Amino acid sequence: MSVSDFEIVVIGGGPAGLCAAIEAQRAGRSVVVLEADEEAGGLTRSFEQDGYTFDCSGHLLHLSHPDAVSLVEEVTTPEDWNRIPRHSVIYLGETVIPYPFQQHLAYAPEAIRRECVEELPAASPAPGTEFANFGEWIHLNLGDGIGRNFMVPYNEKLSTASVQELTCDWLGRFVPQPSLEEIRDGAAERKEVETGYNRSFLYPSRHGIATLSRGLASLVDDLRTEARVAEIDTEAKLVHCEDGSSFRYEQGVIATAPLPQLCAMVTPTLAGLEETAKLRANTVTCVNVGLKEANPEFSQYQWIYLSEPQFAAYRLGFYARFAETMAPPGRESVYVEIAHDHDADEDRVVASAIADLLRLGVIESEDAVETVLPVRIEGAYVIHDRHTAPTRALLHEALAERGILTAGRYATWEYSAMEDAIVQGLTTTRQLLGTPAEAGSPHG
Repeated sequence: MSVSDFEIVVIGGGPAGLCAAIEAQRAGRSVVVLEADEEAGGLTRSFEQDGYTFDCSGHLLHLSHPDAVSLVEEVTTPEDWNRIPRHSVIYLGETVIPYPFQQHLAYAPEAIRRECVEELPAASPAPGTEFANFGEWIHLNLGDGIGRNFMVPYNEKLSTASVQELTCDWLGRFVPQPSLEEIRDGAAERKEVETGYNRSFLYPSRHGIATLSRGLASLVDDLRTEARVAEIDTEAKLVHCEDGSSFRYEQGVIATAPLPQLCAMVTPTLAGLEETAKLRANTVTCVNVGLKEANPEFSQYQWIYLSEPQFAAYRLGFYARFAETMAPPGRESVYVEIAHDHDADEDRVVASAIADLLRLGVIESEDAVETVLPVRIEGAYVIHDRHTAPTRALLHEALAERGILTAGRYATWEYSAMEDAIVQGLTTTRQLLGTPAEAGSPHG
């Protein structure tokens, strides 16, 4: 058995893991990244098929943190990116409504608009109000009309859980919360409102979102692909891979693997391991579809939210709105995102995606489909229920006691964006090294 010595071992070569390694190198530490797949990137990988470029999902980059901005500027050039204002919509009642729904009720069918306005709360909850669940948050902040017509069915379709099961821990910047006055204004007059963290975004001008992860990977000195970790022996300070290779670490491990799987790798057995059974996440299949042609009525939309039960998908998007290079000339490429049970049959999921394209009117017949590439994402969205926060805290504490820190949305077991992964990779390394957040790299 070969053993290689490093000060830090990083498990997972997605953006968080790559950035953790970059920060460690800049601090003068020896570090290796162990990536299970044949290429780094995790869910920011892209795939070429039949002249199309597909991603694992609709991965768009929103930058605001100085560390993330600086690092992205280092590994790419301005020409690598398209800066795009958001134009996303909700499809409801055979009508297209600008996002977010709650601020554009004037675009909704009149019966829905009136229902949403009539059922608005009399007043907003007092600051600091604690909500029993996400369903109560919707009821008290937006009213039952908005809840019934969009917020409840959409979020239940996305999460595969009842809004009464979901806590509000994950909301943050991800759910726009306009005032009641703003909601009424949006119901009285048709005017598009730009709001939310994603009102504009960056997307690579070519080669898909992998442009980002490939750029980050180019800065990592020691990146091992097809290195699937089987065990983290915290007594011997050894990380063992399935291929028989082992890596000794001196200072610690930074892990980006999904929290339940990560905890199961640790030996001696991690205290509280049985608690991982309480952690829930859904499965999403992103059905990528290359089309010979598509209905030009959809040519202005980047992605569409689908809350109604006749659609299996919760969202579909058009890659060519991000970059024309994603499809051959004259063709169209789309992604259809469907959340489902872990045991769902892939062929049925793909058939449902094609049926949604037909039902929505994106295509006239299945003859328009030129190629299909489904990407299955296990544990795509954490289901934030009452067990999530305490269980996550317990396990993170147990891991930290063994010298294992976590970064990225799957190891931290949360809902977050690509920029969060970049920043977490950098800051987790600083935490491991005891480096102040404002120091330790040119980005600090």
